[in-house]
Amino acid sequence: MVELCVGTRASLLALTQTRLFTAALMSRNPEIRIEEVHIVSEGDRSTAPLSAHTTPGIFVSALRDELIAGRVDFIVHSMKDLPAAPHPDIMLACVPTREDARDVLVSRGGQSLDALAPGSRVGTSSPRRAAGIRRLRPDLELAPIRGNIDTRIRKVHDGEYDATILALAGLRRVGLEDAISETLDVDAFLPAPRQGALAIECRASDTAVSRLLQVLDDSQARVTAVAEQALLIGVGAGCSTAIGGHARIVGQDIVLCAELAVEHTGEYVRIERATALSDEPEKAAFLLGLDVADSLNQSPLRERASFL
Repeated sequence: MVELCVGTRASLLALTQTRLFTAALMSRNPEIRIEEVHIVSEGDRSTAPLSAHTTPGIFVSALRDELIAGRVDFIVHSMKDLPAAPHPDIMLACVPTREDARDVLVSRGGQSLDALAPGSRVGTSSPRRAAGIRRLRPDLELAPIRGNIDTRIRKVHDGEYDATILALAGLRRVGLEDAISETLDVDAFLPAPRQGALAIECRASDTAVSRLLQVLDDSQARVTAVAEQALLIGVGAGCSTAIGGHARIVGQDIVLCAELAVEHTGEYVRIERATALSDEPEKAAFLLGLDVADSLNQSPLRERASFL
């Protein structure tokens, strides 16, 4: 019998994601038993808008501290919460099959984004989503919103907001798809880099645990996430950066579409490139992400974008 401890935040989404992964892991290896350890992150304690934080990883740093200290054996995150730069003492042991990366609109009354009345109050603390709304519906009012998925949906239904934008992956995982008013097309509303992907991390030195976790690794999910992570690294994106990125596998190629926007105006530049995956798919994906980032960096719009 192998006994492991998993570190997770205690939100509905975090617990659901962790339990989906651990159930799948124990199903593949009945010799594994897993204990949950709930950890409070800086992001859970703070009430400030997420874009106001200048330190990356506010939802993951406390979990990583517990992992490095040896109090848990592995940790589960939404990959889009991870800092772009890798941690020298931590291994990305597993990227499970990725969920749908698209954003969705949750509105009171079930209206689509186009159907919302002028002046409707839309809750978002994401610079990327704010830029997208300003581009598509400049007549709407934007307001910061905090809270877990269920809290944000309740704030809409209670009338505090007319609508909010959330990740489809999260709603699907927690079984709240009925709350969706509209699924936003990727071409119109590019998702956050790594949205829909999970990151399962363990200590870099713990090869025994990494081998146990790697049985659920999905090569396509990992490769697309690598391209999107390289995009973030190359651009130098921070918490306040309005950046979207979505990679997909097409035959033997990987295609990456990315955009950089100005949050307060909705102006944006979008780049799409492809490359062959060859016999080193992760390397090819990483280089593609850096190449797309380099093109975004050469845009005059970069001077007006935020990188805090």
